[in-house]
Parts: sequence; C-alpha cells; structure tokens
Amino acid sequence: MGLITGIVANVDSGKTTLSESLLFTSGAIRKMGRVDDRNSFLDFDNIERRRGITVYAKEALLGKGITLIDTPGHVDFSSEMERSLSALDAAILIVSAQDGITGHVRTLWRLLDKYSVPTLIFLNKIDIPGIDRKKLEEEIISSFSNCIIPYPFSSIEEIAEKDDFVLEKYLSGEEIGEEDISAMISKRKLFPLFSGSALKNQGVEEILYVLEHYFGSKCTDDEFGALLYKVSRDKNGKKLSHLKITGGKLKAKDEIGGEKVDEIRIYNGEKYETVKEVERGEVCAVVGLERAKCGDTYGSCRKQLDFECEPVLVYSVTADKTTDKSKLLGILKEVEEEFPEIKARTISGDIEIMLMGEVQTEVISEIIKKRYGITITLGEGKIAYKETILSPSYGIGHYEPLKHYAEVHLLLTPNKRGEGLKFVTSLPKNDLDTNWQRLIRTHLEEKTHLGVLASFPITDLTITLKAGRAHLKHTEGGDFREATYRAIRNALMKAPSIILEPMYQFVLTLPQNLSGRALYDIERMKGIGRVEENKNGFVTIKGRCPVATMNNYSQEVRAYIHGEGSLSLFPQGYERCHNEEEVILSRCYNPLRDLDNPPGSVFCSHGAGFNVPWDKVEEFAHIKK
Repeated sequence: MGLITGIVANVDSGKTTLSESLLFTSGAIRKMGRVDDRNSFLDFDNIERRRGITVYAKEALLGKGITLIDTPGHVDFSSEMERSLSALDAAILIVSAQDGITGHVRTLWRLLDKYSVPTLIFLNKIDIPGIDRKKLEEEIISSFSNCIIPYPFSSIEEIAEKDDFVLEKYLSGEEIGEEDISAMISKRKLFPLFSGSALKNQGVEEILYVLEHYFGSKCTDDEFGALLYKVSRDKNGKKLSHLKITGGKLKAKDEIGGEKVDEIRIYNGEKYETVKEVERGEVCAVVGLERAKCGDTYGSCRKQLDFECEPVLVYSVTADKTTDKSKLLGILKEVEEEFPEIKARTISGDIEIMLMGEVQTEVISEIIKKRYGITITLGEGKIAYKETILSPSYGIGHYEPLKHYAEVHLLLTPNKRGEGLKFVTSLPKNDLDTNWQRLIRTHLEEKTHLGVLASFPITDLTITLKAGRAHLKHTEGGDFREATYRAIRNALMKAPSIILEPMYQFVLTLPQNLSGRALYDIERMKGIGRVEENKNGFVTIKGRCPVATMNNYSQEVRAYIHGEGSLSLFPQGYERCHNEEEVILSRCYNPLRDLDNPPGSVFCSHGAGFNVPWDKVEEFAHIKK
C-alpha cells in the first residue's frame, strides 16, 4: 500500500517550490525547477506556466511508496483543491512566515479537519530577515490546535499528554514508540510542525522522514472499492478518471459502474506508465469511464462527498453567432466534467455558469478558446441564489401522449441547511422494475432543477421516489424523464418556498479605534460580527455576512484602515435571503410561463394527449396516494 500525500497552501506560500524540493530531495528529479523560470515539474500546463499558478491537481512519485498530489493554492481553484482532499492519507499544510495565518489558510485547516486528513504543518520562508519563528509557531498553535508540536519532538511527555491512552501507557512506565506516535497522528491528535525554507531545502529531509515513518495509508479493505476524485483530459482529448483505490484491486478490462476500464495509468508529472492493475492505497487515472463524474464511488467505497468550496457568482455566457446555444452548452458541459463547480445550465433560454473569481473566469475562457476554437463572452457576475422549501410536498408527474407512458410520484422533504440534494428510492421492485427506478434517479441527478419563486437552483432537499408506473408496450426512456421533471415541479408548486443567499465568513483585523466603524458597517450589511481578540492595539472581528452586501467591502476596508489590518473572506454556506422580496421581484419570473419546466402533466383520452394543470394532476393520476 502507498501513502497519498497532498500539499495545500495559500497562493504564493511556496507550495510549488516545496513540491520541487521534496521531489529533488527524495531523488525523484535531478534538478529543482522554479515557478519564475516556468520549468517546475508539476506545473507543466501552458496556462499554469504562463500565469505562474497551479490550476490542476497533479500527481508525482516521491519513491518509497509515497505519491505526492500538488493542489492549487489560488482561492479561485479551491474546488479543485477540495476534491483532492478526499483522496489523501496525509497532508502538508504550508503557512508562509511572510503572510502568516490568512483567511484561506484557516479554511484549509477546517477542510482538513472535515475530511479527517492527518496533517503536518510547514512554516515556510523563515529565512526572510526579521522573521520571528518562535512567535509564528506560537500563533499557529493558538490558532489551530494545542496538539501541534514542533519537530523534532523534544519531550515524549508532551506528546503523551495529547492522548489519554498514550498518557496512561507513559505513566505506567511503558515505552512510547513510533507506532504510538503514528496512531496519534492518524487520529489527528498530534500534528508535527516544521520550520524551514523550501527554496533552500531547509526542513525538507525531516518532512520526508516523518512521512515515511509516522504516516500510513487509510485503506485497509480487501474488497474492491474506489473513489473518483478528479476528471481531466490528456493531450489527445481522452477523458481520464482519477481514482483512489480504497480497497482490493482494479485490473485493466474490469467493469465498474457499468463501464469497462480500457487502460490504467500511473502519472508522474506530465508522463505516465500504463499498468495492468492497481491495488488499495494507490491513485491512478483510468481511460474508459465516459459517464463517470467527480464524487462517484465504486464497490465497497461508501464515501459521500459534500464539497463546500463552490462559487457564489453566476455569469451569463455567449459566443459568436456561428456557435449555436446547444453546441456551446455541450462544450461547457464537457468542461464541467473537469470543473464541476461551474454547473453549466440554461435559464429561460440563456446559458449560465458559476465561477469562483476573475482568475478562474480567464482560465475557463482560455481553455475553451484553446480546445474548441471558440471565444466566449461572460456577462457581469451576479449573486448565485438558491431556493428550497419549508415543508414536505408530494409531487406527481404523468406523461402520456399517444404511444408513450410514464408516471412518477416524488416526496420532497427539507434538509438541514447546507446538506444539498439527496435522492432516495424506497420503492419495491414489484411496484416498478429496478431499471426504471435507476433511470428515474439518473433523471433526478442529471439536471439542475429550478425553483418556482425566481428560477434559482433548488437545494437542501431529500427527493424520495414513492411510486411509479410504466406501460409494458408504450414506455420509453424519455417518458420517465418528462414524468420525473414534472413531478419535481409539481411538488415545488405546492410547497412554501424561500430564497437562499450565499454567505461569507469573515475575519477582520484592524486598529482598535476603528472597531466601532467596522461593527456598524457589518450591521448595515445585514451581517453578524463580534470582537474575538483585542491585543496590542488591534482587534479581530469574526462573523458572517451576505455575499450580496459584503462582496465589494474589501475596497472600502482598504480605504479606511490604510494598510493597518486585513479582511479575509471565504464562502460559508447559504442562509435565508435578507431581501427575499426584492430579489423575487427583480426576476419577474412566472413558473406557469416557463415552457422548459412545466409543473403540469400530459394524460391521454380517446387516442389524444391533453394537458392537465398542476393543481389538477392528483385528480387524474393513475396511482393513488
């Protein structure tokens, strides 16, 4: 079994430099590359080299069974970074001694905890004149965890105090060995802290030693299982599904998810080796899974991924007149396989995508131009609102024009905020054949379903298939698509709905005499904030605020703090919209006029189909509740 290690960091913290140093020190490469020289081993894509940033997570082999995954540091590619966390056995979190603990570093620490990734911390750039290493180490410990201990460990007693079992063993006079320390690290009860300079290879040998001796694979299942954490394309346009093998083995020509594995590749930077099989604990890229998407699981793997790094702005997309909308949408859907967060969709005939920020906007546009020869134009970014319902609602969809037939009954139940959409089937096979049930689920998952208040995507719902019926002779696959879509809309029309808006979690540090101004601004912006630290004439205010009101606040803050302080913003879920009525009125949306998303049904009488409005469907339904 191998060890899958990832590097996570804020942009410009020295992440790519540390990757180069680890590769060089381990003997994997003969010469260290530089971001400035555009010759680093892992940032080999033309876009990355030209911009000097990491866009794609990529694998490299360090030797001794350790695989390194280098993740993007720029906040615009946080989604790519988060997807990689699900594949990691260990993580190296870089904190720049120059920048300190930024808002993005705090987000990274929280995500590592969410995914239960054993972590070591590297305080980089301590060679810069004027850096107070000890003070920064104390700040890291006080900000994150008192289980963080500088390496090399100076006291076994200090280590033992972090875990009751190990402490009892220590007090009884037993020796505390590598296996005890390894178990503590695995349970996230101990976090080694290193200080050094990636550029000068300081502290790098120690990191490699600790990874080799104290970290191990989390994969112990003998039964085959795999997690698809990333999708990419090679130079020839072939789709690559990047898998973490969580159990057993995978062989070329095996069938998983109803598709055959044509080829298995082990990547090492830009190059790869084709292999016949991979086993638990390894990562690989597979050719042949054309329907696969990020987050898919296979075999014994039961992980359910709930990615939280998602865009808060939505953009309209257009192209030149020679590119019709259906072709453009198809291209965007293909790009969406690699960047699932963009969620390409049509709204009232217009194409929209979601983006993290200006840099990702430029990169996506560049990719489409390079691959497809199409220049896209993006409109002004708008807030990415969502919709949900307040109480359970039962929806019926029926589709029966001549020689077609399908009926679907769905129950929509509100989830807790932030749980997203879940799909459940509680229908016996005798009531509806399993193949039809799978098809209905496919239709539930394949589309961005829109709410009826303002046509925003729905979220935080469990959609349960309660009943369904097919015709032995007349039912076709497309019939269940129509019936499923109509059942969702039917249920939404019956339920009380609300608008949700994206929120920022913020950390604002500024001089104490400006705290009153800041707290007033936060209240004005419909946010909530409180002073959590007050020392050395500076205060730190933490809280939450709507993206819609705080999105441009950074410029205002810079103007009145004059460089003395900072504001860190990062998306933190959704809450009920503070100006819901205003948002609804601005959309001028009428769900009954949305021909792409009808809430009514089609029934058949005397050999002809006829439309039944949404509030009468239950009377005509063939399956009674």
